[in-house]
Amino acid sequence: MWILFTAPCPTPDGRTAEDLYRKRETWITPAMQASAVRHGCRFHRAWYAADGSAFWAIADWESVEGANAFFQEWDINDEPGEVAIRLLGDVGLVPSP
Repeated sequence: MWILFTAPCPTPDGRTAEDLYRKRETWITPAMQASAVRHGCRFHRAWYAADGSAFWAIADWESVEGANAFFQEWDINDEPGEVAIRLLGDVGLVPSP
């Protein structure tokens, strides 16, 4: 199950797209990565727009339950204004990881 997370920036509390990205550089630890794998995360990456207008992350989870358990374990809440979009279908030029 692929999920695209997006947040318009600046966020309602004033954080920039780069702020949201940089937070993850220090927040994501080896312990968090191992937990994500245990909960069924097969892929996760994040980006921010060069013009600062948005932050995006995409993740592939085995199940909604696994994703929710991970978010609960690490007390992860949505960023202000964040939207999670479940993506359906799978067509492309190369196979998914």
